[in-house]
Amino acid sequence: MHDVYFESMAESERRRGDKRERTRRALINAALQVISEEGFAGASLDAIARRAGVTRGSIYSNFSGRDDLMMAAVASQGMRLDRDFAERQPLRTQLRRFAETLLVQFPAGERDGGLIIEFQLYAMSQPGLRPQLAAAYEQMFRKMTTALAAQYEGQLAISAHALALAVQALTMGLVWQFMLTPDEVRREDVIAAFEALACGAECLTRA
Repeated sequence: MHDVYFESMAESERRRGDKRERTRRALINAALQVISEEGFAGASLDAIARRAGVTRGSIYSNFSGRDDLMMAAVASQGMRLDRDFAERQPLRTQLRRFAETLLVQFPAGERDGGLIIEFQLYAMSQPGLRPQLAAAYEQMFRKMTTALAAQYEGQLAISAHALALAVQALTMGLVWQFMLTPDEVRREDVIAAFEALACGAECLTRA
């Protein structure tokens, strides 16, 4: 009897979790649709709730507010880059793996890059949203810096944080260039660029 009760409770929790996830996805999809029509500034919570077929209160049950929903909507788009550099391997191998992942993700970056750039420009003008965006980037840099420092401390000609910053800058520059001139961003050149970064960050200490 107790087993049946606890199984029923577990199933009920699973259904509630599934429903919550479906509601979140519906709100994110609705937000993206309204943003495409009205822009970030014009995307109201009332319009998003109507488009999703839920009440405005459902938004606050799933997100802390409008800014949180905007961040989640944008995060659902674009590239999925693995910036985890914790695996033990030479820096050149590490950055080549990253370059190959980036090459696979270029089409997604080209498709959704305009939306993400528009959001970043919008967020820069919003006192509540700008710190959230900055915090997300700070967390990313902290994770990259920690992983790079743990593996390559004493082997680098620059700091681990400078290397993390260079990886991010090179990545965003290549994505932007691919959006503008995809034929010019050749596979061999992307890999060579990251290999050069690895050599510049590491090889100078061996000179």
